[in-house]
Amino acid sequence: MGLWRKKCRPERNLTHPVPDPPRRTRVTSHRALSPGPDVPPPTGATPTAVPVRTRPRTKGARRGPRRVVAALVAAITLGLTACAGPADTATVPPASATTSAPATTPSAGTESSSSLTSATVEAPGTAPVSTAPSPAAVATDPTLSAPSAPASAGTPLSLPDSAPVSLSVPAIGVSSPLSTLGRNPDGTVEVPSLDDPDAGAGWFRDSPEPGALGPAIILGHVDSRRFGPGVFYDLKKLQAGDAIEISRADGSVAVFTVDSVEDVPKAQFPTQRVYGNLDHAGLRLITCGGVFDSDAGSYEDNIIAFASLTSSRSA
Repeated sequence: MGLWRKKCRPERNLTHPVPDPPRRTRVTSHRALSPGPDVPPPTGATPTAVPVRTRPRTKGARRGPRRVVAALVAAITLGLTACAGPADTATVPPASATTSAPATTPSAGTESSSSLTSATVEAPGTAPVSTAPSPAAVATDPTLSAPSAPASAGTPLSLPDSAPVSLSVPAIGVSSPLSTLGRNPDGTVEVPSLDDPDAGAGWFRDSPEPGALGPAIILGHVDSRRFGPGVFYDLKKLQAGDAIEISRADGSVAVFTVDSVEDVPKAQFPTQRVYGNLDHAGLRLITCGGVFDSDAGSYEDNIIAFASLTSSRSA
C-alpha cells in the first residue's frame, strides 16, 4: 500500500494536478471595488489628463448602467474646450493644454462658425489655440436658472435601453433629429456636421441612451458663419421646469425636466457633474456660449442644460 501511494501521488509540476482525497473545494472571495468618482472634476485653469479606474469584467456579463464610466472617459475626450474657427471646421486642442482666451464680442452678422470640439488624453489633436483667460473673460452670470424641485416619489428612475431618434424642446422651439456621434480616427469626438444646415443635434453614443440610467450627452451647435443660428442657439434661455422630450427607437418618449442651465468657462468645465454616475436617468444638452473670441474664432464658455427623467409615454 505504501508503494502504491508513492507511485501514484500527483507531482507538483503537473499542468492539471489531481488532488489527494478528500477533494477540497477552493473558495475565492471577490471584493467589490471601492466607490468614488472615476474622474475628479478639473482643478485650476488648465485641465489635465486624469487616470481612469478600471475593473475586471466577467465573461458574458451584460454591459449595464455602469457604462457611464465610458462617459467619464468622454469627459476628457469631449472636453468641449473650443469652438470651430472661421473656416467652419472644428479645431482639436490637447486636453492637457486647452484654455480659454480673452475675447471681444463679434458684431452682428459676422459670427464665425461655432461647434463643440474635442480633445483626448490618449491621442491629443492640434496645438492649443489660445491663452489663459483674463478675469474679465469670465461670465458674470454663471447660473441662468435655479435647480428645480426633485421628482415625485412615483417618478421612474430609468427606462430600458433604446436608441434616441429625435429631440424636442418646446420652450425654445427646438425639434431636431438626433444623429449618433462616435469618435474620429484620432480618438477625438465627432460633432454634428457644419456642412448640413439640417444636421441638428447629436447623441454621444459612449454615454447612456436618453432615459437609461446615467447622464445622456447631447451636443449641438450654437451658430455658424455659413448658416447662422444653430439648433442650440437659444439653449441659454431654457429655465428650470421646462420639458425636454426624447423620442426613442422602441416607440417610447422619455420626458425630462430641466433642473438648471449654466454658463461655465471652458477652463472650469464641471466634468464630474456632467459625466459622473447618477442614481437616475439624466440628460445634458451642451453647446458653446459666453464671450466670443474673434482672434481664436471660438466662444469662451459652454452652456449646459442639466435635466432629469420625470415621466415617459408612448409616441
